[in-house]
Amino acid sequence: MDNKKNVSQTAMLIASLRALACYEDDSLIHGNDYLAELFLPEDKRIPLKTTDYRPVIKKAIPEGLYEYVIARTKYFDELFLQYLYQQIPQIVLLGAGYDSRSYRYANQIKNSKIYEVDTSATQKLKRQILQDNALEIHPNVLYVTADFEQDEWFQGLYDAGYQSSLQTLYIWEGVTFYLTPESVDSMLSLLRQHSLTKSILSFDYQHRDNATTLIDTGLKDENITFGLNAQECDKYLHSWGYSVIEKVDSEAMNNRYLTMVNGNRFGEVKSIMNIVTAQVN
Repeated sequence: MDNKKNVSQTAMLIASLRALACYEDDSLIHGNDYLAELFLPEDKRIPLKTTDYRPVIKKAIPEGLYEYVIARTKYFDELFLQYLYQQIPQIVLLGAGYDSRSYRYANQIKNSKIYEVDTSATQKLKRQILQDNALEIHPNVLYVTADFEQDEWFQGLYDAGYQSSLQTLYIWEGVTFYLTPESVDSMLSLLRQHSLTKSILSFDYQHRDNATTLIDTGLKDENITFGLNAQECDKYLHSWGYSVIEKVDSEAMNNRYLTMVNGNRFGEVKSIMNIVTAQVN
C-alpha cells in the first residue's frame, strides 16, 4: 500500500492484471472487472488489445501472480455481492485502490453504504478517471482518505457517516502485505474496537514460516513486509477478537476459480497465498 504522495504502483499493477483477465476466452476464467482498463494509461491499454502481444505480457508476470489476481478478484466479488444481497448496512473497502465493485455492481446497491478507504493521491486520480469516463457514482458510495500506518485514520470513517452500531463487511484486499506487523495488529484492534459483533472481516495474506518465504514484488517502496503462518491464523485472529468463518488456501483457489470449462486447470496460485474471512466476536 502506498502511504506517500504518489499513486500506488500496486493499484496500477492489479488493475492491469484484472484488465488482462477480461480478454480470457474461457468463460470460467474470464475476468469480471470490465472497468479495470479505464484506470490504465494508454501505453498499457494498447498492448492488451493486441492478440499477439498478450502472451508476451503474461510471460513477464511473476509466476502465479496473474492466476492469484483472477482467483482473488472472483472471491471478493462473490463476497461483496453476497452481503449486498443480504443488504448489510455498511461495506468498507480498506485500501480500495482501483477496486471497481462499487460501480460494476451499482444496481445491486440498495440501502448499503459503501466506504472506499485509501490514500489521497490514489483516490483523487481514481475519482478523476471515473468522472472522465462519465461513470455515475451511486450516492451510497463514500470516500475516506486514510493512511493505515497512522492510528487516527479511523476518524475519517466516522466523519463520512460510518456507524459502529451497524453490522459491517470489511474487505481488506491486497493490503496486509505492505504493512508492518505492528500496523496489521493495530488495524485488527481498531476494527474490533469500532465494529458491531458479527461484523465480517475478509483479507488475504502470505503464509510465512520464516523470513525468506515472502514474495519480492520488485516495486519500489512497496515491498512485502507482513506474513502470517497459516497454521496459526485461527489463533492469531482469535487473540484480536475474531472467529474464523472460512479459510481459502491456494489449492482451494485453484479448484474453485482456475478450473476451465473443459476441466483442465488454467494455472496455479503460489502455495503461500491465502484468504481468510472472520467474524467479529
